[in-house]
Amino acid sequence: MIEAGSTWFLLADGRRARVLVEPCRGAQLSEDWSMEIGPDELYDVQDRPPRAFESASPARHAMDKGRNLHEAEEEKFIKRVAERLTQAEKQKQFDHLAIAAPPRALGLLRHALPNAVQSRVRAETAKDLLDENADDLRERLRDMLR
Repeated sequence: MIEAGSTWFLLADGRRARVLVEPCRGAQLSEDWSMEIGPDELYDVQDRPPRAFESASPARHAMDKGRNLHEAEEEKFIKRVAERLTQAEKQKQFDHLAIAAPPRALGLLRHALPNAVQSRVRAETAKDLLDENADDLRERLRDMLR
């Protein structure tokens, strides 16, 4: 249980993120910042991975190493979120961090966050809470820290 200090609640998925702040235990939650993938970061549906000719035949194959463009887009976005959290941690904007994200985004965040930020993580849940209404969200977030 967290007794003192500012707590940030990060709600994220692979395309959007927002941070709610609880300045002290039991205080009102307020939204501090939010991010989402911008139009310049979206992949074009006509984009395709580079192609190469097969060495033994005239066939051509994609050189995508098993990744699709949507996954790459999500990874870049999660790295941006992690960079924002890293800067906030360096400026001591929060004492505790709780994260709610779908399993894939949560895994990417775990790998992208540096040790200094990870040491402030007090709770995690593998759920997408971005679209919860305010009352339900307030209860869920506070329950995460019990």
